[in-house]
Amino acid sequence: MLTFDPGHLTSAQRDGDACVVCHKKWPRPRVRVGRLPSSAYVLACHECAETLDLVAPVRQGRTRAGQAIARLAE
Repeated sequence: MLTFDPGHLTSAQRDGDACVVCHKKWPRPRVRVGRLPSSAYVLACHECAETLDLVAPVRQGRTRAGQAIARLAE
């Protein structure tokens, strides 16, 4: 996990209200991509997290009832 310098982030990025990479506020970023020195998480939008190559690939699967599901590859 990456460690980010809070001095280079906006208050919205430090609080998890904006993407740590692109500053986008809506939809709210949901992917944990790193931490601050205080151990607080910093978040990124899904597109930026993919760019950072920190999102686990998604694989398709099926439930016992045959319903298609997506789950993170392990």
